Amino acid sequence: MKSYIVKELINEMKDRIPQGQNLANYLIDTLRMGKEAAYRRLRGEVAFTLDEIAMIACNLGISVDQIIGNHLANRATFDLNLLHSSDLLDSYYEIIERHQRILYLVKGDNSTEIYTASNTIPFTLYSSYKYLSRFRLCRWIYQNGKIKTPSSLSEMHMPEKLIAAHKRLSENAQKSGKTCFIWDANIFHSLIKEIKYFAGLNLISAEDIIHLKNELQQLLIDLEQMSEKGEFNNGNKLSFYLSNINFETTYSYISKKNFQISLFNVYSVNSMDSQNPHICRMQKDWIQSLKRHSTLISESGEAQRIAFLKTQKDCIETL
Repeated sequence: MKSYIVKELINEMKDRIPQGQNLANYLIDTLRMGKEAAYRRLRGEVAFTLDEIAMIACNLGISVDQIIGNHLANRATFDLNLLHSSDLLDSYYEIIERHQRILYLVKGDNSTEIYTASNTIPFTLYSSYKYLSRFRLCRWIYQNGKIKTPSSLSEMHMPEKLIAAHKRLSENAQKSGKTCFIWDANIFHSLIKEIKYFAGLNLISAEDIIHLKNELQQLLIDLEQMSEKGEFNNGNKLSFYLSNINFETTYSYISKKNFQISLFNVYSVNSMDSQNPHICRMQKDWIQSLKRHSTLISESGEAQRIAFLKTQKDCIETL
């Protein structure tokens, strides 16, 4: 088992080091060791020390717990992605960057597949929208209650690094070779309900509501165009399914050659994940099974697609 764990650690490092960089050179620079010492570790002649593994795992975002857990029977490990910053905005940025690292790991690989079963609009589809993304952050700030919630989204302080992260998240989410969404038939309803609730608390202004409504209408237009073509604007394959049954939360499964991960939404904007093969297989099978109870509306199911879009449009009009 020891040799398998070391081999898997090395494979994880190969997948995560910057593109074009040699693994031995990465170890030399990161661990400040000689060339021969690095190659001895890669050949398995010398074991990595605990300090070395900790430094590598921290720098590359590798979960040592999951690597070890993958080789223990009847045990699966999950990363709860606990936040380390005491500043709320930095914590939110930390969450966004966590998703960025996963998408960066698989972007541009034609073997990559992303499956998501969701009862809310996936943030990756509207993270680049100014007011919708600000409303998501405003809601999270209010739930945590650690800083004053703004009374207008236009007045909300948004660090430039966070605005840039939102844009990158939207762009990188569209770089998978194949993406599949399975949605609740009333997927816009919960977001619109929250907007109305926050408006009733005077936490967003009447002008904010107009901006949010306009962006939701534009999002619906974008979704209509993508569903008709069955692809993102960059040409990558995209499928939309409408589920006829409800599911409790948002489930995602991401895979490429020699890598897979399952994600479960928790605490509004965060997620816990697992790279355990058994969990990933269960997650993929569960999402795939939902297709049996769903209708494909991308590149087909035109009548169902038109009815779905009308229902969402009518819901948006209630704002």
